[in-house]
Amino acid sequence: MSIRGSIDAISTQSALGWIAGLGAEEPLLVEARLQGRVIGEAIADRPRPDLAAAGLGDGNYGFDIVFCEALDPAVLPIVTVHPAGGDVMLQRTSLAGLHEFLGAVISRFPAAGRSRSIYGGLWVDRSDALRLLAGRILTGATPAELEAPLRGFIEDGFVKLPSAEGPAGLNEADTLPLDDLIAGSLDPSANLATRAMLEELPHRLFRQATVAALRALLDDNPVAVRAVLARGDEAGFAQPSAAEVLPSPAECVLAVIGAGAAGCTLDIVRGGHTLPEFTAAGESRWTAPGATAGIAIAVKHGASVSSIDVGPLEIALVSAGSLYRIRSKGDGAGVAVLCVPARQSAVRVLSRNGGRFQVRHPSGALLSI
Repeated sequence: MSIRGSIDAISTQSALGWIAGLGAEEPLLVEARLQGRVIGEAIADRPRPDLAAAGLGDGNYGFDIVFCEALDPAVLPIVTVHPAGGDVMLQRTSLAGLHEFLGAVISRFPAAGRSRSIYGGLWVDRSDALRLLAGRILTGATPAELEAPLRGFIEDGFVKLPSAEGPAGLNEADTLPLDDLIAGSLDPSANLATRAMLEELPHRLFRQATVAALRALLDDNPVAVRAVLARGDEAGFAQPSAAEVLPSPAECVLAVIGAGAAGCTLDIVRGGHTLPEFTAAGESRWTAPGATAGIAIAVKHGASVSSIDVGPLEIALVSAGSLYRIRSKGDGAGVAVLCVPARQSAVRVLSRNGGRFQVRHPSGALLSI
């Protein structure tokens, strides 16, 4: 007999789901277990229209197991459901139990700082980041002049650096070349124009103010590992942590550079960096390709969008967990550069081929595309 099914939801009182024994004449009896002990059982004969619509017989395979005792939320991740007397264990369609477990821990220790993702991340993405910033300023670990931009980055998930041009200033000759370039990932082997932009990029990105902010955010020298040119208004929303396969996806910062004569517009989902991590199906928004999970969570929470103009001589920094979109203005464009701490680069080289084009900036920052 072939068995299919899943646990769809679990709480301290019960477990909901479905199980179908293909070829069985009667509905199956299922039991919930905690460390080998049976804590509840039920007949899987409840109507499930979604299963019927998917072609699983009449769909009457649902179950609702009521536990014989209320459970501590901390043990929910290890509760299992099996056909009675069998060893087959149903999988969970979501991280059922993990939400309740984390909720219980957070409610018991509300002042404890924590990362917003199970992947860890940068200190600015922690729930206690503002307290950490105050301590860094007080001890001198972070320059006092960075307090305002870092506070804005922590609170809003992004910050625009209007003084990114540094003391020497910039002029029109310093703007990134756009002639003969098309939107998309900048490949140094594409053409001479693309290579020229990549050669100019470190000098535009690693200015004094930007390098200082990136070093403070990353706790390390920045390494630019991906550059994408955005031209036009067709780009969808994305999330920096999901843009590239990284050894530590939550440890990154996106730099958006205004290019051409008009620059670009940066759309940011308000509070997107503080949204919950998981969808109902258990998919983490920090690694979901195309930011599909993050968009679904943002829609569910009714999040709105802010639009920020990034001029041709300006740079905006976007946090790893923020949802963003880049739209060009007139004959301008935006260049999105993914920056990671230098401590990631050695592991990155081991995990994939990269570094076809490298430029070491005098500041110590590196462009490695």
